Amino acid sequence: MKYIIKNIWENKLRGFLILFSLMISTFIVFLNLVARDDIIHQYEKLHEESYHGYDMIVNHENTEDPFFNENEFKTNNIDVSNKLSAITTFGVVDNNDLLTLQLYGCNRKSYLDESLFMISEEDNFGISKDDQILISPQLVKNYGYELGDRISIQTQIGVKEYEIGAIAKDTGLFFGVDNENLVVMTNSEVEKITEQENKSNVLMISLTDKSNIKNSIKALQENNDDFIIESLVDKETMDSNIDMISQVLLIILILALLMNYYVISSNAKVILLSRIPVVGTFRSLGASKIKVNVILVLENLVYGMLGGTLGVVCGLYFRETILGTIAQSVSNVPLGETSAPINYAYIIFSLIFAIIIQLISVIHVIYQIGNYSIKNLIFEELSSIQKVSIVLTVLGFVFQGFSYILYKMNNLYNIIFTILALVLAMVGGILILPFITKHLSLFMTKINKMIFGEAASLGAKNISTSKIINSNIKLVVISLSMILMIFITSLSLENLFIKARDVFELDIQLYGMEKKEDDYLKLKKVQGVKDLQFLYTYMNNPTINGKEMNLILSGLEGERLGIKNKDGKIENLKNGEVMIDEFYAIKNGFEIGDKLEIKSDDFKSKKIKVNIAGTIDSSIFTISRNTLVFSENQFKKEILDIPSNIYVGTDKNLKQMKKTLYKELSGENITAETFNEFIENQEQQVSGLLSTVWVFLILSILLSAIGLVNNQVIGFIQRKREYAILYSVSMSKAQLNIMIFFEIVTSFLIGCIFSLALSIWMSKLLGVLLSSIGIYLEFNFQWGDIFIVVASIFVILMLTAIIPIFKILKMNVIEEIKYE
Repeated sequence: MKYIIKNIWENKLRGFLILFSLMISTFIVFLNLVARDDIIHQYEKLHEESYHGYDMIVNHENTEDPFFNENEFKTNNIDVSNKLSAITTFGVVDNNDLLTLQLYGCNRKSYLDESLFMISEEDNFGISKDDQILISPQLVKNYGYELGDRISIQTQIGVKEYEIGAIAKDTGLFFGVDNENLVVMTNSEVEKITEQENKSNVLMISLTDKSNIKNSIKALQENNDDFIIESLVDKETMDSNIDMISQVLLIILILALLMNYYVISSNAKVILLSRIPVVGTFRSLGASKIKVNVILVLENLVYGMLGGTLGVVCGLYFRETILGTIAQSVSNVPLGETSAPINYAYIIFSLIFAIIIQLISVIHVIYQIGNYSIKNLIFEELSSIQKVSIVLTVLGFVFQGFSYILYKMNNLYNIIFTILALVLAMVGGILILPFITKHLSLFMTKINKMIFGEAASLGAKNISTSKIINSNIKLVVISLSMILMIFITSLSLENLFIKARDVFELDIQLYGMEKKEDDYLKLKKVQGVKDLQFLYTYMNNPTINGKEMNLILSGLEGERLGIKNKDGKIENLKNGEVMIDEFYAIKNGFEIGDKLEIKSDDFKSKKIKVNIAGTIDSSIFTISRNTLVFSENQFKKEILDIPSNIYVGTDKNLKQMKKTLYKELSGENITAETFNEFIENQEQQVSGLLSTVWVFLILSILLSAIGLVNNQVIGFIQRKREYAILYSVSMSKAQLNIMIFFEIVTSFLIGCIFSLALSIWMSKLLGVLLSSIGIYLEFNFQWGDIFIVVASIFVILMLTAIIPIFKILKMNVIEEIKYE
């Protein structure tokens, strides 16, 4: 073990690259393992800290008149341990941000007794004082409010002024980010604002038997047709979020592994080859092949253990940050700041994974060293000539062929098939690379000879025979193809947002409506409003033919908001007919003519039977392309008659118009967004995910770059005697530098060309992979931007030529050739 530790210390730089690569890979594996437990833990913590034993929430079905007497809700058929009611409305504070506050009226003493909120600071706070309010700690942090401040709130009955009497702790109803704009008032005060005496619109229930909340909800629903009863923990949403986040993490893992495997393999191989004379000495002193191989395996096992340990430690410290970013980007669900207790099986599995990756990377090199003779080992008489294996080349083309076959046959966007196709494409490309390199270098040999002379020609020719140069080309291809693949994805997302700008209707969109269209027609009379349009959509996962599906139902009268006709016309839809997104139909096995039975407790008609009459393209409307379109008439009649969005056209200042709209609609939880704000919010969600992917890739690319420089240094050390002999018999230092320069130029040119071709193919596969998890992107190859990236990286790569050229100028020829 002492000898192994000494060897690791002697190869600090290359050892660091291996350990860092293993750390990144193990970190991502660890995140994949803990993601499910962490998300479930967060939901459970949210329930425990927010609701303190309350299991369900009750609202009236009539959103236009949502108020009811508590005794209207019947609980005779189940055992209820406690009930708490509240009356809520909304108000607006004009503090330059047009802050919408939820005014939560309740018996504040009862809520305090149940720990549904707790007071952090107070200033003569009266539990029953109507003019004093309790605010969240987030409002204090975000807007600078203090105890004793007076806030003017625009309500349904005009502007009312309140004193901040207390600040709550970050627990109970104030736990998390969803209720940061919550303001707790007395129930009598909110009753005055809403003009609803002794009524509520929220009822929370705690069950005696919590073993089967779902059945209790069903039992309650039977006797309360006019009410909507929901569990305070939505298991279906939780499972959906877990699946989506797990799939995204799996994609990140695949991309990181494809890069890091070759970084690990390349550096581990160099370390082992540098150990050859020592191995020869051991063998000459009587050590068997098996004993030497065991020592080499143990050395790499230590690398695996160290790299795996670092990855697990990083996972323990940074899991909340990374998982939170991905959760926010993918499912718009923020995770809290605490993680689930660690399952030690995950740590053990992660360590085993790191060890296996390290051993797989080097086992073939250990086997090769074991087969060398003692003479060759001692005198380092090992071939440094790159040979093209016909078997591996054929296998590479076969892998590419299988990748293409999987791509073409994967009509249902199966994620396993797509991952396999992506892996085969990368591995196949690397196996083909030596064959491509050899023939391109021979072609460039002739070109260089005609244009630049013999030294440049020899530089190109050396590429076809040098292992170290081929290793550099491999690192360039792996890194650059990944960079280009993610860059093309980023460009495609950017292009999607550009297209969205062209279909956004009018100037401001409103959402969060709770009343029918007729109640909002009054907005046409507001000064500055020039146009008003309504959109009807439903997004709460209806049941289709007995299966809950992630679908957006829309009611339209024609093409709109980027939803375009494909097969059939939206304007020709009749009652009982729908059109489905073409991509979603293929992925889920739907065809024109299929009959659908659609159910949801939220619908006006609990069961709707329709036929698929055509297909649409909704790629701009939603990145998931999960859209089902009804005629607007049928949608309002059978699904919902409350608009999901209102689009307002104005010739006034947008900020001022938003203020006017908030005041007109005070009392409702409506959000007003300009187009730019909408796009910024969408881009922010997606950019968080892309940033996470870029972080891991940039770290891997940095390792490849360091490995590249390392290879240049090693290549010079291995070939300096060759350079000295060439200088002493036939070439000047200037010619040597020209030869080395064109070796590097030609090798990186080959790497960049092959990377570009491979990245285009892998981008198509990545598009299918994203589609398989419900993210549809139409990939756009903006060649100008792509060529700029390739050219920039090529220039940066050329800077590595400085190292060998500088060393040539300082080389002592006599010192290098005196042993020859």
